[in-house]
Amino acid sequence: MNIKQLVVGIDILENYTLVSTCQDPSQGVVTFSADKENEDFRIPVAAYKLPGSEKWVFGEEAVAHADKFGEKYKTDLLGNAIKEAETSGIDRNRPSIEILGKFISFLLHLPEETFTSRVNALVITKRYVEPLAQAVVTEAVKAAGIGIPSVRVISYNESFFFYALSQPIGLWRSGVQLYDYSDKLFESINMSIDHSTTPALVKTEKTVREDMIPFFGGDRRKLDERFLQIATEDLKRSVSGTYLTGEAFNERWEQKTLRFICTRSRAFKGQNLYTKGACYAAADDVKLIRISQRYLFLDEDSIMTNVSVRALSGGREVLLPVSDAGEKWYRAGKSLEVLLSHDREVIVVLTDIKDHNERNVVMRLDWLPERPDRASRVRLDFKFLTPEKIRITVQDLGFGEIFRSTGEKREEDILL
Repeated sequence: MNIKQLVVGIDILENYTLVSTCQDPSQGVVTFSADKENEDFRIPVAAYKLPGSEKWVFGEEAVAHADKFGEKYKTDLLGNAIKEAETSGIDRNRPSIEILGKFISFLLHLPEETFTSRVNALVITKRYVEPLAQAVVTEAVKAAGIGIPSVRVISYNESFFFYALSQPIGLWRSGVQLYDYSDKLFESINMSIDHSTTPALVKTEKTVREDMIPFFGGDRRKLDERFLQIATEDLKRSVSGTYLTGEAFNERWEQKTLRFICTRSRAFKGQNLYTKGACYAAADDVKLIRISQRYLFLDEDSIMTNVSVRALSGGREVLLPVSDAGEKWYRAGKSLEVLLSHDREVIVVLTDIKDHNERNVVMRLDWLPERPDRASRVRLDFKFLTPEKIRITVQDLGFGEIFRSTGEKREEDILL
């Protein structure tokens, strides 16, 4: 049997999830639908352990069994796994992480394409990415025994970026507008592309419209009128394509606004934009497409500063990279080991992506024992707390048997 390469994108919400697959990006991305006639892409986020058994069932089967026995099924599986990791850690007491892994395995076995293919990349997308989300998903996949070389978690913003730029160039050359509308959230997101740089810079500008909330129970005519005002303001700038997503757009209420949007750009409506975007991101991870090589995506989760450490190597001064501007703060971070000179200090170099100004932050390590020049070795662990704040943990490693480590650690926070 000829085993083909497959990439998968999953959009996991609290109550339902969507799964998209791709073997050849030129042939597009396919979203799994159990009900192909009605194109209902939603798979219940539901897990239920059968009574008197160790077997777990998921999705519609979990809902049916729970109803049969008059019990509740587990939902919000990713959210619960992240909360578990925040309170108990990832390495211990992790039943929610293991259930999440089983659920991901269940999802990966739904599309027919997975029967004759090997999944080489998986990207899970969610509206906001918590600091532990990546580690939780990685551990869940590992716990389920799923062998996938590349596993990543991205935000809806980044998913939108990959989706938009995977479309024909005529739909995004001048920028893209997105409206994401559910009962309790209305977001207006404009994506612009600066083609004058290499790589080209792609930025998003997000606006939350509280006056459109709530949707259910609201006056549809008044909502359409307000939406028209919003779209009229947003589309004063040139855009090539406008996308509408979210459960509020399942109903046909925005007729005035839609007619106006169609006079200014191409317009599209659908509920699987983010899962498709995640799938395109997975294709990018394994070089089936090369969007990230040609475009640098910057949003509110992006680090806007290059971070490096000035150190001595081979008798000369070098810069050891820690993170690059454009990286998402929740994925960035690094550990380095460096030798110190007699002055017992570490110099962190911050270079702003906008103006390229360089700033040196000197960390004095006077708490270390006095040792000869280059006889103190330290480990530097860099962890981003926000896109503008990094925590550096310094640990004394000593210098072999001659100068033993004290094991002491100190932390210092730096604003970028």
